[in-house]
Amino acid sequence: MRYYFRVMNREFTAPLRSAALRNWYQRPLGRLLAEAELTALETELPTLFGYHLLVLDPPWERCYLNASRIPHQVIQSVEPLTQEQAGLGGHTEDWPIMSDTIDAIVLPHTLEITSDPHQVLREADRSLIPDGHLVIIGFNPRSLWGMRRVLTPKRQQMPWDTRFLSMSRIKDWLSLLGFDTLHCHYLLQRPPMQNLRLLEKLRLTGSAGGYVYKYLSAAYILVARKRTVIMTPLKEGYLKRRRLFPVGIPSSSQGNVRRVN
Repeated sequence: MRYYFRVMNREFTAPLRSAALRNWYQRPLGRLLAEAELTALETELPTLFGYHLLVLDPPWERCYLNASRIPHQVIQSVEPLTQEQAGLGGHTEDWPIMSDTIDAIVLPHTLEITSDPHQVLREADRSLIPDGHLVIIGFNPRSLWGMRRVLTPKRQQMPWDTRFLSMSRIKDWLSLLGFDTLHCHYLLQRPPMQNLRLLEKLRLTGSAGGYVYKYLSAAYILVARKRTVIMTPLKEGYLKRRRLFPVGIPSSSQGNVRRVN
């Protein structure tokens, strides 16, 4: 069973940016990236277990979740509510989700669209159950795509108007929140151009790896798990200072200790 919730944002710019990014995914380069991201997501979904799956504002035209083994799947969007669309109102940085209830959360470019990515991660930490999984898909800033973003004169164009966050920075933020990064890899080793014929000619073959693939990769996918902290109360006896040798050590005057030359 799937539910599609429409959620309003505090700022009017968030729905506009989300719609602009969704329109960019309709172009040739965006369709290639969407295919790579959805393929990677379909590979990760069977490894996630539980009862509730949340996907926050997917930018793709269709979000296929058939590969997931989680029965209850929720897709949350930042687009404003309309009379024809029944849904749930809320904010991107303040989810209408109870704490410790979600088994897996997918954030496809959510951290780059929002104005407060730290708050989004805190909401994910609050909503996830212990040992819950978090899947993050983001643009790779340390690549030709990141260079294209810096050199683009019109920053209003998508996706160059978003804030690219590196994989290492996301790992540091997750570590501070108590997440363990399980694995991550880069996606779509193509230069940022819209010419479909050139993209097909510049397609790299072979196993992904090395700096060449990293600098050409458009995006990455990262899977992390919320760390479970078990607090074990100490007994009163352990709080007292205990002697290392409770029975004592016989001295040499007792004749029980001999010197070894």
